[in-house]
Amino acid sequence: MQVGDPFIRHAAYCFQILEGMRTGDFNELGVWPSREPAEVDEPSQETLLGQIMRWKDLVKKYAAVSKQLDPREMFLLAVAVQRWPGPILEIGTHKGITTCFIAEVLNLLKRRDLLYTVELFMQGWKAHNGEDGYPGESYLKALTQFRQQPVLNRVVPIIGDSHQLKQVFWGIRPTLIFLDGDFSKEGVADDLLTLRFFNHPFICVVHQANVDSVMAAVLDARATGMYRFANFHTGAQGDKGLVAITPI
Repeated sequence: MQVGDPFIRHAAYCFQILEGMRTGDFNELGVWPSREPAEVDEPSQETLLGQIMRWKDLVKKYAAVSKQLDPREMFLLAVAVQRWPGPILEIGTHKGITTCFIAEVLNLLKRRDLLYTVELFMQGWKAHNGEDGYPGESYLKALTQFRQQPVLNRVVPIIGDSHQLKQVFWGIRPTLIFLDGDFSKEGVADDLLTLRFFNHPFICVVHQANVDSVMAAVLDARATGMYRFANFHTGAQGDKGLVAITPI
């Protein structure tokens, strides 16, 4: 990666939107209308590139463990953690791989911020593709791992349905929310509705953005006029992809 690469240019453009430095030109479908990434000044690209390269070894480590996140998504998530210091809330923990990654980022940044993770226990739960799934079983194994590694002592596990935990989230006042939970439009919309009650700066990074139901809910939130919106256009295939919103 280097200054001028399409990924670096587009990611720098997205972060400028989220930080209020420019207005986004994404269309009503949340898509960047041009085949070419936006023009972004080189100093902004150089700053982002330096932040990304800081996480090269850590991303390589986790890319070998799981295909859950595209390496580009891990780079962007690490940069978001770096740029928005404060408590972190992860909705949809499952096996805890992303939790471990974020915890290591915080540790390398030498920050004391806590990482709150949420997962439900619901037998008979079905994934967005209709397959049976029981997220609580994977989460139980993750909880054991969280307590066996000192770097993960900052993790605060929360068991329950995120849609019923709004009061808890308000008390946490997260500056970064990583949303990787319910893939139904209604479920994502309900999670995003929680954001309306936060009266502090934050960024909400949404995974699985190439799932139509997920993107539809995010675009509905964007249409309220309350948020800046950026589509990082990662994970062009499958159900991956990152988008982000932050209060105007």
